[in-house]
Amino acid sequence: MATRPDFYIILNKMAGAGQAEQVWPKIESVLNQKQIPFTLHISNYAGHTTQLAFQFAKFKHTDQILMVIGGDGSLNQAINGLKKANNTTIPIAYLPCGSGNDFARGIGLSRDPLTALNQVLGTTEAQLIDLGEYHDAIKEEHRYFANNVGIGFDAAVVSMTNHSNSKIMLNKYHLGSLAYVSSLVKAFIHQDDFETTINIDGQTETFKHTFLATTTNHPYFGGGVPIMPAAVVNDQLLDLVLIEKINSLSFCFLFLMMLFGKHTRFKAVHHYQASQINIQTKTLEFGQMDGEELGSRTFNAQFNVSQQLFWLSDLSPKNKA
Repeated sequence: MATRPDFYIILNKMAGAGQAEQVWPKIESVLNQKQIPFTLHISNYAGHTTQLAFQFAKFKHTDQILMVIGGDGSLNQAINGLKKANNTTIPIAYLPCGSGNDFARGIGLSRDPLTALNQVLGTTEAQLIDLGEYHDAIKEEHRYFANNVGIGFDAAVVSMTNHSNSKIMLNKYHLGSLAYVSSLVKAFIHQDDFETTINIDGQTETFKHTFLATTTNHPYFGGGVPIMPAAVVNDQLLDLVLIEKINSLSFCFLFLMMLFGKHTRFKAVHHYQASQINIQTKTLEFGQMDGEELGSRTFNAQFNVSQQLFWLSDLSPKNKA
């Protein structure tokens, strides 16, 4: 691919409570100033980014790179659009403008969209990044994710945050990560423990007091919390973090340690790493994928590793946070 990129841009104006719309004129100015060719397409409704990415991948006849300007949810939709079109040759460039921006953290991309733009424009070659592939046998649902899929506590936090008026207000002041924090106490009070059965490389274990089960592609969830500090996006493995229910005081201390990436030493925290993971629940539990709600349901979820070309500078073996 030529070193001078040509971008097919999908802009989600609503990302980050309108942050994407506010920053777009500055991005456009830089592209025009540097004489970078592009075409702009606006994502106008839920699922529109998936449709636009699918149509681009299915019918494109140029060497354009797909640039997504939005949050982690917008990136998720774009990835699923490309995968649906079964086109593996299109790199994705990503400018984070959401409230959490965990994928940017996970790959060492600046969370400032203009700085990220400079990183993207300084790239000369695409590279393969791991994705998670998710299939739920109960709902026959098949999707891909860039960040993580959570069942239990973290998904309850996502649900409460997404339905909170404070998220909109905090996003306006670029403090979207605090919206997650405001939902933690409420979610902890309402989230009961539940039984999960996991299968890792043919080995089965059952946990009767699961509080959280998160399959992740990189270290971060919930707007920058390092759920699994050692996870990397280029090892062709996924990481499962399962935390059992503990008392309130112990949980507060565990969560504090989690903020510093020191929680994995707790007995209640279990970590697995594999290319194939299966998780089953018997009760209705909240689920989330890349910060988007999966609803309250039972799960029989199979996770595998997939890959996607991204237009960004080389990653070291360990992620740059």
